[in-house]
Amino acid sequence: MSIRPLRHADLAALLAHLDRDRHDAMVAEPAATPPIVAMWVRASVGRPGASAQAEYQRRRAAERAAWWVTVPWRVAVVLAAGGAAGLLATALVPRLGGLAGVVAAAGLAWLLRFRPSTDTQAWRRGAAGERRTARLLTLLERRGWAVLHDLALPGTQANIDCDDPRRGGHGEV
Repeated sequence: MSIRPLRHADLAALLAHLDRDRHDAMVAEPAATPPIVAMWVRASVGRPGASAQAEYQRRRAAERAAWWVTVPWRVAVVLAAGGAAGLLATALVPRLGGLAGVVAAAGLAWLLRFRPSTDTQAWRRGAAGERRTARLLTLLERRGWAVLHDLALPGTQANIDCDDPRRGGHGEV
């Protein structure tokens, strides 16, 4: 993330990218009053971590759907392992056979439970980090800075506070 004052060139580039037609019309037609380049504001724009949270939810839903396809064989394996452990324990210690079967089945079910991948978890942690950073940036807002959070750039996968090169490069302003 990069925090610096918005320069005139940055604003012009952002406006040109966000709304080319409107910006071109503003430049082509002389305005009665000069456009406002910067103003003193006490606000933030956007929702911190929104795109990272949405990506986390999308990935998690896809992974969960793929996991549900495997549930029948997982249930079969858990039941078979519990039955085998119960029979083996009954042969060794007859009174503990049922308990051993239940414990073995529960342990295997725990190992085979749904867990999002580390890449998916990274998106969740990234969204949480952006929200924590936004809370810290309220100090800048109190001093008149405009803080831009997670603003999508139309026609690209990048956003203003994006620093992940897989998602469109560095979009800091």
